[in-house]
Amino acid sequence: MRLNPLLGQLPSYPTVVLDRKKAELIAQGKPVFDFGTGDPTEPTPDFIRARVGANIPGNCRYPTVVGDRSVRVAFAAWASRRFGIELDPDRQVLPSSGSKEVVFHLPLLVIDPKADDRTVVFPDPGYSVYYRGTVFAGGEAVAQRLDGDFVQRPWTLPRDLLRRTRLLWINSPHNPTGAVMSRDDLRRTWEVCREYDILLASDECYADTWFDTPPPSILEVAQEGVVAVFSLSKRSGMTGYRTGMIAGDPRVIAALRDLRANPGLAPQDFVNAAATTAWSDDAHAEERRAIFAAKRAVLVEFLQHAGLEIVASEASFYLWVRVPEGHDGQSYAERLLTHGIVVNPGSAFAITDAGRDYIRLALVPDVETCREACRVWERL
Repeated sequence: MRLNPLLGQLPSYPTVVLDRKKAELIAQGKPVFDFGTGDPTEPTPDFIRARVGANIPGNCRYPTVVGDRSVRVAFAAWASRRFGIELDPDRQVLPSSGSKEVVFHLPLLVIDPKADDRTVVFPDPGYSVYYRGTVFAGGEAVAQRLDGDFVQRPWTLPRDLLRRTRLLWINSPHNPTGAVMSRDDLRRTWEVCREYDILLASDECYADTWFDTPPPSILEVAQEGVVAVFSLSKRSGMTGYRTGMIAGDPRVIAALRDLRANPGLAPQDFVNAAATTAWSDDAHAEERRAIFAAKRAVLVEFLQHAGLEIVASEASFYLWVRVPEGHDGQSYAERLLTHGIVVNPGSAFAITDAGRDYIRLALVPDVETCREACRVWERL
């Protein structure tokens, strides 16, 4: 069988590699402390789960791309409470099957594989789907290497690169580092995208996962030429529901409606019903932030005691940690793995060498398991 050669050229997806290593440890009967895949263990709140079964009809028909208006209204109301912005639920909001599929498919909206200006810029290290979606769309993938504070500054990019760029991804709070762009950073980014007619896509799926100060949204700065992507995965513990939201420029949203009708990218109506409930309630998100903060406090105390530097990590679901001298992220992750501690090497998120000297910890295990993992780690 003849396959798309891109499948053989791409490295294995990071979570697939981690799942295989975890399975090997479990088969050996070893305890596993899983800080790898960013999939919270806390259950989805009961009041959200209750909406699913109650909204599965006897004849469950095809969902529409736009979804029921109630989910768009609920999201717009959340955006108003969270960011102080007004969004038209009929022209500026579109439900998605999680954020990953949006990231993967968005380049299809603006990339002409035969054109010279077919570049997509994205942060590096960063979510690997920025790169993968660009490659499959026939675009030129350009990683903007981050270092130091790991804050992305697109206005520093070369002018000749900006002239051939069609889509620019930003991600704040940032995965894997937890760095946050300021409102001024966002404005400068939008201004350079307007100057060069670049679609600005802001991945904000960690917008409600913060510890001290709520991070701003690009939609607070501007909405022309902008789309922002949101998710209920971490905010409401709904990773398996695959539910998110796209919001921004009405012209872009209209084009996305047309595009998404072709592959049938639409969450089920009963998932949208659960999402409506989740977007309408802020108390459970605050409770989850407190749980994540408690886990983070345990890990931060240990890492500082162990002399390991935590870099950025202001928000999101992750800690970005510089590895000890004599190691790179890969070798240190392998060393931890021999003791059942599963982390991601920073290189798993990078096209360049930007993540080489780091590991990423996801705030997955409960507080007591975090403490036990720290006791095992300390023996190293």
